[in-house]
Amino acid sequence: MSLSHALLTLTAAGGLWLGGHWLSCSRTALHATATPPAFALPGSAYGSLAARLIRDSLYSYWHGGESAAPAASPQSGAGAPPLPPPPGRFSRRGMPAPVPPAQTPSETSWLQAGVDALSRLEKSRTRRSSTVPLSNAHQQYLHAAADVRLRFAYELDPGDATLYEILYFHIASRTQSTEAARAAIDELSQNAMAYGLREGGSMSDALTGAGAAINLLNDQLQPGNASRDDKAVSREWHALEECLERYRRLRSSAEEEGWWDGVPKVRRQELEAHAKLLMRIREMIRPVLPPGVATANLVPGPNPSSSR
Repeated sequence: MSLSHALLTLTAAGGLWLGGHWLSCSRTALHATATPPAFALPGSAYGSLAARLIRDSLYSYWHGGESAAPAASPQSGAGAPPLPPPPGRFSRRGMPAPVPPAQTPSETSWLQAGVDALSRLEKSRTRRSSTVPLSNAHQQYLHAAADVRLRFAYELDPGDATLYEILYFHIASRTQSTEAARAAIDELSQNAMAYGLREGGSMSDALTGAGAAINLLNDQLQPGNASRDDKAVSREWHALEECLERYRRLRSSAEEEGWWDGVPKVRRQELEAHAKLLMRIREMIRPVLPPGVATANLVPGPNPSSSR
């Protein structure tokens, strides 16, 4: 009696699967070194874009339902737009009433009027209409929702400096135990610093790593810190120098290869402003370093500093 083609195909497929499974289990070189990211989004360009798009909802949760997007003043003589509420203040009690939207001039085109109407509608979507302060249960829900969104966005793009700094502050301010908070933010900063120095890192990754190194140095160099580790200070200082040097080299390569001008102007200005800020902070840290740290010529460790 002849077997059907379907049964023969199924038997052959099962045999091939068992053979491949045995081969991969018997050879350690074929074992995966880490769990692959879901859908390959974390750390990719798509993950970075998705993380940046999540920011506005993060601001809305962080500011208790109010969007923190700066409002442009229509006229130079008009007063400055009201500042957003301080971070973490979910209760709206005592805050001034929102400024009514400006009237659309009659000479504005119908297309611009439609865009303005959609912008006002989007702002109204995230504005609280109740004057009653939030309850403790609602505040806890907002904190938990913001925490989930923040961690998810940071996992999508660990090289985003803004998300790293927000998560750093969030952990430091929301963790109940001081020791647990210190361990968590130290681990976060060490991972961000290593991510900025990894092979193939971008300019944004390098600046995020430099910011993480500054946070670690700030903790070590606090006045009266009896547990200061000079070796750790030296490692973190040289990691800061490597991150800034990597950013400079990547920035120069971008100009030489001609793709720097292809980066959106807003993004270029954001990177340049962040780099200048980190360089100013580096010069403020230099005078308080232990003797010989700033001039020591340490051999770089496993962190690659010569990619690209």
